[in-house]
Amino acid sequence: MDQSQLLVLLFALIFVSALVQSVSGFGYALFSAPILTALLGGPMAVSTILITGTACDLAILGVRRRLPRPAGGEVLRLALWSAPGMVCGAWLLSALPARWLQGFVALTVILAVVLRLSSPTTADAKPIRPSWGSLAGLASGALSTSTSLGGPPTVLYLTHRRLVPLVMRDTLVTLSLARLPLGFAALVVAGVWDMYAYWPVLLVAALGGQAVGTQVFHRYAAARYERIVMLLLVTSGVTALLMTTQ
Repeated sequence: MDQSQLLVLLFALIFVSALVQSVSGFGYALFSAPILTALLGGPMAVSTILITGTACDLAILGVRRRLPRPAGGEVLRLALWSAPGMVCGAWLLSALPARWLQGFVALTVILAVVLRLSSPTTADAKPIRPSWGSLAGLASGALSTSTSLGGPPTVLYLTHRRLVPLVMRDTLVTLSLARLPLGFAALVVAGVWDMYAYWPVLLVAALGGQAVGTQVFHRYAAARYERIVMLLLVTSGVTALLMTTQ
């Protein structure tokens, strides 16, 4: 495809990713990463998701009528343990062959969906000690800079810490923003920071998708979209996996 067709496709992809994130509270990178990696390559996909995903997170916080209420201790613990993981993840991004990375991202998305479907609700989750945050932080950091898929380990950990949904969402968004400078630095030092030329257009897509998603969230119950979101995520992962065979 030519550059104009690619831009239209990327705009639609980022728009839907932000809409999914706003409606369900998760799924931005899970939906966009497999296809972006297949279309742009790992480094450019991770860099683009880092910037556009941050814009989406800031917009989610900005439209609320209350101050965010993250679990400060959990944010600090996960952010500190993410640091060494991010360094390792950036090195992996620079070292792994493109096709291997593409397949790894696709499989990670599919595994994340399986874990999401099989995980207990917060009320039913067995409580775990804060020390498990070290493992969750390391895994999340490594996945965030190698694939941009750092969410599943922290979601699984925080579910078993039994945070209420609003606190969990604020904790995840705050953690993402707190790790932004380190993630950027790790990618630059590893030599894999590579932004898509028309990234400002994709920022518009992210903000537009977030705005539409917020309206949908307030108008309808978010739970009714769970199956649709899961189907979108699996479709994204399978599509990218099939593209590795071409």
